[in-house]
Amino acid sequence: MTDALSAGAPAVSWLDLPAAAPSDAVQAVLDRTKEKLGYVRTGQTALLARPELVLAQDALSRAVNANPASTLSPKERELIALVVSSENRCEPCVLGHASALRGITGDAFWVERVQVNYRHAPLSTRERALADYALAITRAPGAIEPADLDRLRAEGLGEAEILDAAAIAAYFNFSNRINSAIGVAPNPEAYAAHR
Repeated sequence: MTDALSAGAPAVSWLDLPAAAPSDAVQAVLDRTKEKLGYVRTGQTALLARPELVLAQDALSRAVNANPASTLSPKERELIALVVSSENRCEPCVLGHASALRGITGDAFWVERVQVNYRHAPLSTRERALADYALAITRAPGAIEPADLDRLRAEGLGEAEILDAAAIAAYFNFSNRINSAIGVAPNPEAYAAHR
């Protein structure tokens, strides 16, 4: 069983669902997360009552965030994730992606500035274009026009990179919304990491 399900552990969400023993496939997801981060995400634990959701979310996450064919840098991917999560005020995702970005950059102060308001953080013009695109996808996806993609192209992003950026932003909008809708608690381990 995962750490978050231990006796006396704080609630991982507002839901009052019975603890369910993970299937082998779900346990493999939890084990992979724990191996990577050192802990299981509360967002995963909160979904254990719907194992198909845990598996689907994990598969989509890996497809958009860990695709070896993508040429977006890990820093760019986490920047998109943090901008989206900050805009959505998703506590577990803000803490998790700020942690990951601190680990990548080694610059906790810069990450905090991105987290509070990326417009005030020193970003390259390419990073700013990606952050602006992620924000547009989050705030008003129906208002996006071809000119928005042209700005990314002008910063040297290729067509596949634009698709990757859109997929990452869309994925984190999904993840943020489900976490916020059921009150998933943040992982304290994420806050403490890479400081």
